[in-house]
Amino acid sequence: MNLAVGVSNLILGAIYTCYGIMTLVDLKRGWRTRGFSHFGAAWVAMAFTCGPHHLEHGLHILYSGTSAGALDFAAVAVGFPAGAIWFLLRVEALAGGAGDRFVRGTPAWVAALPYLSGVYLAALVIESVLLLDNGESHLSPRMTPNILLLGIYFLIGYYLIRAQLGTRSQAGGWSLSGLTLGIVFPTCGLMHIFFTEYAAVGQYGIDGVGLAIDWLAVPASIYFVWVVRALYLGTITDWNESAGRAPSQLAAA
Repeated sequence: MNLAVGVSNLILGAIYTCYGIMTLVDLKRGWRTRGFSHFGAAWVAMAFTCGPHHLEHGLHILYSGTSAGALDFAAVAVGFPAGAIWFLLRVEALAGGAGDRFVRGTPAWVAALPYLSGVYLAALVIESVLLLDNGESHLSPRMTPNILLLGIYFLIGYYLIRAQLGTRSQAGGWSLSGLTLGIVFPTCGLMHIFFTEYAAVGQYGIDGVGLAIDWLAVPASIYFVWVVRALYLGTITDWNESAGRAPSQLAAA
């Protein structure tokens, strides 16, 4: 379990950090001709806090003697494939490709996602209750950023999924990049709350480096949710406003 959780976190950390670098390159390309990109800047802030968080957590699990938790692994296992697909699409976009795929109609695997998510969340809630009831649990102020990030990441996921639902009827399908991001952010939020639960029962420790990274992630994620919400409401426009082309654009391609 330690090896699986540690290595998967290191890979996720490397992916997010690389994406931050890729976004900086993309911003540099478009800055002079297109101007400042709130979406790009928000992604840089997110990538350079999410990436170090996963790197620090992975190294801590592998080398500190901490016993990795099953809930931690469950969140990583579900979020990892979606994160990997999304990252590969971004690599394609940076290389001049489409950076997305249009999913026509509503195939069975898309239709099943809400039901699978409900079962998954119900199982995790039960496991969380059993974990916290199995011994003494103590909350501390050091857990505050992880609790805040749960709510913020779920809010980001809400706007991403709502945007997909809003364009589905007009476009006749879905954006694969949008769907994967709609999975990535809630699972990232779950990772933070499970970390808090294991810290509350004394299984995980919160060191100074990890605490600093998580506090930096709070304003970064608030900025990101502001940008996503503003783009959804149409109160701002951005040349770099999506992880790929919009579903309607893909359908016409």
